Amino acid sequence: MKVLNFVSRNFYPDCKGGCEKVFYELYKKAEKEFKIRIISGYTNNDVFPKDSSVFKHLKTKNALIRYIYYTWNMSLRNLFNKCDLVHANNIECIRLSKTPFVLTIHHVGHFIDPNIRKQTLINKFLGRVLVWQANRADKVITVSNGTMNDLVKMGVKKEKIKVIPNGVDLEKFKPYARSKHNKFIISHVSRISPEKGQDFLIKAFNTLPKNVQKMCELRIIGYVSDEEYYNNLEKGDGIKYYINIPEKELPRLIGESDLVVFPTMMSEGFGLVVLEGMACGVPVLASDQPAIKEAGGEVCQYFKQGDIKDFIEKIMKLYNNKKLREDLSRKGLVWVKKFSWVKVYEEHKKLYAELLKK
Repeated sequence: MKVLNFVSRNFYPDCKGGCEKVFYELYKKAEKEFKIRIISGYTNNDVFPKDSSVFKHLKTKNALIRYIYYTWNMSLRNLFNKCDLVHANNIECIRLSKTPFVLTIHHVGHFIDPNIRKQTLINKFLGRVLVWQANRADKVITVSNGTMNDLVKMGVKKEKIKVIPNGVDLEKFKPYARSKHNKFIISHVSRISPEKGQDFLIKAFNTLPKNVQKMCELRIIGYVSDEEYYNNLEKGDGIKYYINIPEKELPRLIGESDLVVFPTMMSEGFGLVVLEGMACGVPVLASDQPAIKEAGGEVCQYFKQGDIKDFIEKIMKLYNNKKLREDLSRKGLVWVKKFSWVKVYEEHKKLYAELLKK
């Protein structure tokens, strides 16, 4: 059995971000056909598979120190733990051998989008490192054509890149029998951080006509990435927070919703929650970014990113039109089948096979 090193700065469920969730789903599929070794930083090392090589997370806001720390740990652990193929989920794992090397880049917002991170000299340097790393890999997987185009603009060779979209677990995310309630539930699922737009959403919610607002419940669902930001978010009537909930509860919370919204303010690589909402039979309204439009197609509804007036108008359109919501629900259940993990994993497996032959 071939040995694959899966290398990542974080690993699910120790960290519950979208990139980590996707890499974990890939791991679950791949471990049935390969021996997988996880190399990762950790907060709680009890949740890692047996034979993982893990190291403690470093808490610092200094991007350069953080990069050096993770590069040192991930690269050397990968070098000394021999394998047949390396699949890295972060740029900090530097290629130090001729072992086939795959690098997944989910998005490059941190290097091109000031809404996420100030474009300092250090950040620009790390952006150049990303390009250097990507061009040294045998193959770069990215999750959307939007991210591929961003990478090419940054200097990554287009022939190095293979687009494989994120997958959604259709056995977990599916329509749920809704409990009886009198409220129109609007749900936002994401890490709680400024670039994900929770404050923008709350402002929009408070701007809805008062008679509509009384009939609505806003759910903020996710894990806290920025404590200060979370503490400053409004905790008023009609707004409920579901923080650090068990993953098994997420499909139910989404399935109970009348509308899933994704008003992200950052340059996304894909938008997994769009698919999760559709898989649960719920209409979705999201920022109009190219990568998100790849995920949602013509079934997802869009508003101009950061335009609160357009956002509120689209919410009201969906609130007032039950027939439209039902139509979007039916179409979403068909659309999302394109992104089943069975199909997505097959694309990864084909790539692994090609590189292992070499």
